[in-house]
Amino acid sequence: MLSKTSGFTFVELIIVMMLISVLAVGAYLNWPGKTLQLGGQISQIANDIRYAQSLSMSKDQRYRFVITSSTTYQITNSSGTAIILALGSSTITLGTGITFGSLTNLPNNLIAFGSDGTPYVDTASPGTALASAATIPITANGETRSVQISPQTGRVITQ
Repeated sequence: MLSKTSGFTFVELIIVMMLISVLAVGAYLNWPGKTLQLGGQISQIANDIRYAQSLSMSKDQRYRFVITSSTTYQITNSSGTAIILALGSSTITLGTGITFGSLTNLPNNLIAFGSDGTPYVDTASPGTALASAATIPITANGETRSVQISPQTGRVITQ
């Protein structure tokens, strides 16, 4: 009376482990981490632009969204002083690997808002009103999304 014990052989165990490893590497490489980070960054920038506009309207003075480098921005008041934002800093740095692209219709790397919410492209008063939609592209890992600001109304949308 011999009883046969059933189970996996060592070779079968190694083959299963190799298959799981290949699937894990494939899942890691296709993980949407940077895409999710870019989407969050786009939302934060759009909200900060809207915040600058609402400050202008509520405090009856100009506030500006200013891009200070390819990875940083600030919101400044009419005298050019950066204000402290919700994250506790006056300068916001974009996430790792995320940068601003070439701006469309923003020659001074800023958008200023009048007390009625109208967008302007310079710091002068009354200044030069935004004539056509301004686009702020943000890029990460070859993917580009953008924030667009409408003339006259200052409506901010993400694309």
